[in-house]
Amino acid sequence: MFKETEKGTSMLALILIIVILVAIVAGGLYIYYYMKGEKIEPENSQIQVENPDRNEEIQSPYIIKGKARGGWYFEATFPVILLDENGNTVKQTYAQAQGDWMTEDFVPFESILAFSVPKDQNGTLILRKDNPSGLPQNSAEIIIPVKLKAAELALDFSKTGNLVKDNPGFKPGVWYLVYEEPGMPALNAELKFSADSGCNIGNNSKSCHSVAFETGERVQISGWKIGGAVVVKTLTMPTQTVKLYYYNPNLDKDSSGNILCSRKGLVALDRQIPITNTPIQDTIKLLISGNLSDAERAQGITTEYPLSGFSLEGASLNNGVLTFAFSDPNNKTGGGSCRVGILWFQIEATAKQFSGITQVRFSPEELFQP
Repeated sequence: MFKETEKGTSMLALILIIVILVAIVAGGLYIYYYMKGEKIEPENSQIQVENPDRNEEIQSPYIIKGKARGGWYFEATFPVILLDENGNTVKQTYAQAQGDWMTEDFVPFESILAFSVPKDQNGTLILRKDNPSGLPQNSAEIIIPVKLKAAELALDFSKTGNLVKDNPGFKPGVWYLVYEEPGMPALNAELKFSADSGCNIGNNSKSCHSVAFETGERVQISGWKIGGAVVVKTLTMPTQTVKLYYYNPNLDKDSSGNILCSRKGLVALDRQIPITNTPIQDTIKLLISGNLSDAERAQGITTEYPLSGFSLEGASLNNGVLTFAFSDPNNKTGGGSCRVGILWFQIEATAKQFSGITQVRFSPEELFQP
């Protein structure tokens, strides 16, 4: 009887020791993550993830959604990291605030995750608080286990239309593609650009995030329809060839070698511009931006454009008379008759390449006066 009691007491002691050890380990892990500022729960008081769920299968491209307090962002973004089954980085991108992030309240966010893995496998998604200070006490992250699908979603959207923004009935600050289908009224699609969205403009390819779009530009979009919007894979901007007229004084001399300051010295150079509803204005804007290469200058071709503060505000065409409205707050279009004449001739010749234009005028009328 005594031996059984002793055995029972020993068992209880062993169980107690195990419980204590478990508590110590758990407490140590808690202190470790607390000191690092890391969070291993998919939701906490600073950030809440709408999708993906834990262990959800995700396929590229995937839209991560949720909300985070303003302090989680820095300049409206925070890092997003995707790891493969071996802990290697598959993709590092960012989440973008969908509203004013300068607040202590929750602000919705989205991140478009485009990734590629060689096979279906487990992965880890990390949403990390942006920490420009680099101080450990300011760091935090949430870790979400996911299942990665190797195959990319099939492209299911390819349309040509016009870019529009801030139209009535559209989300403010968001780009849309307005396009047509045979026998149907105009349709529209909200566009979502990721860090991997590529823009092809003429012979140049670049990230769409580095392109300044303008309303009305004609584009061809290919991508994926996800969640009522289109995630852009590529945006192709059709272009047209126009001529910009510059000046070469070597072509504008009399028999004595004197510069005549005439249209005789104008030189036409081909340029590519996007196809839009305002090709004349787009062409003139390109002309007055300067836009001469070193090789062209080496040939003796010159221009005084750009002029500080000088900009095109609009244009109107009436019975063949094209009137440009310019802004010249710094009075850069004045000067000697030779100078202002060449500035005038450049715009006039560039505009007259378009059919139906017989005369070019400027507003205000005191522009390009000696």
